[in-house]
Amino acid sequence: MPNFITQKVADNIGISLCILLAMFACRWAAEWAVTRKADRLAARQRRFTVRAVANLLVAFALLAVWMSEIQNLVFSLAAVMVALVVATKELIMCAAGAILRFGGQLFKVGDRIEIAGMHGEVVDHGLFSTTIMELPPHGLGHLSTGRRLTLPNSVLLNGTVRVEAQPRHFAPHRFCLVAEFPVPVAAALEVLNAAAAEALTADADRAARFHRMTTAKLGLEIAGPGHEVSVTTTDLGKLQFTVMLYCLAKDARELQQAVTIAFLSRFVAAEVAVPAPAQTKQPDVWPEIARRLTQPLIRSNAA
Repeated sequence: MPNFITQKVADNIGISLCILLAMFACRWAAEWAVTRKADRLAARQRRFTVRAVANLLVAFALLAVWMSEIQNLVFSLAAVMVALVVATKELIMCAAGAILRFGGQLFKVGDRIEIAGMHGEVVDHGLFSTTIMELPPHGLGHLSTGRRLTLPNSVLLNGTVRVEAQPRHFAPHRFCLVAEFPVPVAAALEVLNAAAAEALTADADRAARFHRMTTAKLGLEIAGPGHEVSVTTTDLGKLQFTVMLYCLAKDARELQQAVTIAFLSRFVAAEVAVPAPAQTKQPDVWPEIARRLTQPLIRSNAA
């Protein structure tokens, strides 16, 4: 007996052979008995029924004999599958992320996205990873930093993907100006509105057409066109002016600088320096102490 065949397996093989031989003999005897005096059509039908019943009995008998071995095999396969899933968990999640990106049409090559705290333009994507060219933080320009980032597609399952406007597309751009010194609110709003309107004058018609096209395509209202200026206060009680410019994404930083410079140029001179508190001059007591100490010496010498 080979070493890889255990005694229990050998016994099961012997029992299985006996069952097959016995069932073959019983089937042959049953076929002879039911077809001996029947016509040709009836004999064929009875022979088919006997064979079907015999095969079913053989299947149940063999299943009863080999049930324990089949259970061990199933448990072994289950353990192998669990180990395989654990070992390839990241690959499976990456493939699932690729399916999500393709099925949900999250983004395509050329889109600018922000995901897992990383901001860049998609240059390639595959089954397991997505490659982006890193972009600077918002407000610091739209040109690439030159660094190439490769992200596993599993991050698509764990975070939110934010698709940004293309450089030549119009989009709302918001920024805040906090006044560290007292300014007249009405005058500040007037200056900011005038500066924003002047900055958007060149592309006003194009922005209006793009806004109408975008709202019709999306079926919902978005901020724009034009500009909006509002005033609030911070947690520290400082005046905070929020400005919205509907402009080209590539011009957002330049226009923000123009509005900020106009605001600071108008009100930076209004900052009033707070005078330092006057210090009270303390009297100099050392000469008086010296005079009193020397008076007894003078009197003793005179005596």
